[in-house]
Amino acid sequence: MHDSFGEDNFEILAECEEGYIGICRHCQEFNYSFKNILLTFQEQEMDNFFEWMIGCRQNGACEMVLPHGRGYVLSSPIHNLFIVYNDEEFDAIEKLYSEVRLMREAKKILNS
Repeated sequence: MHDSFGEDNFEILAECEEGYIGICRHCQEFNYSFKNILLTFQEQEMDNFFEWMIGCRQNGACEMVLPHGRGYVLSSPIHNLFIVYNDEEFDAIEKLYSEVRLMREAKKILNS
């Protein structure tokens, strides 16, 4: 993760009340921040993460209702760390990623 998030170095590609997806112009690393989680990725890693995450929701593989109302539990690579979301949060995350995919496609068309 690059140290500076100034306007010259960082571009927010999509955002909502709870977070954003952006890119560091310097290192081309993507940042996904939602509530108290910040993950960084190279482009393909980000695509893999969101496709896995959305796939878990669609096939019910991560459904587990917890006492605080979150109904999706995603296992992380760290054996005792799980990421949990409710339907509204998952909707917002899917929307963020959809906006980023559209923006990347538009940039590819403009650059070709």
